Amino acid sequence: MDTKCIHLTCSTYKFDKNIDLKNISQIIDNGLIDNFYDKEVVLRGIQSEKHNIPKQEIIDHILETGSDKYETNSSQGVNVSDKQIDLFGYSCKINESSITLNTLEGFHKWKPKSLERPQLKVDIWMIYDANQLNNIEYIHSHYNVKASDGYTFKNPNDKQAALIGIIVID
Repeated sequence: MDTKCIHLTCSTYKFDKNIDLKNISQIIDNGLIDNFYDKEVVLRGIQSEKHNIPKQEIIDHILETGSDKYETNSSQGVNVSDKQIDLFGYSCKINESSITLNTLEGFHKWKPKSLERPQLKVDIWMIYDANQLNNIEYIHSHYNVKASDGYTFKNPNDKQAALIGIIVID
């Protein structure tokens, strides 16, 4: 399967007191709607600047492997007790409603992520075919609540097959 790689420009994605997350979300949502309309997907957004390799290398790695995981031992991981999790994401159907706003707010409006300095753009969005992932419920170790944003690949030997697209914010 060919993975679509879509580049979007979002000049309003700047960190000032007037950051307009709705506008930023609408630009990303339009890219999703234009390319993946009516598909059941799992979206995963990441901040490339948090990684210790260049952005293009991250994109190339995602396209080659189907995942943004390249470190085997990372202090950035979330402990979810005994459950294996391949990725965390947001399950949705791509349609005309607000798709990415909640994820952006999770990074930029709500604690603890909103307290991080400097604030960094969520500039790489992976789009997975929801039918090729297993949803994993777990107890979040930090908040001690049931969470359902964890996923494993149904075919861990072919993660690329699950990845149908990447949106890159330039």
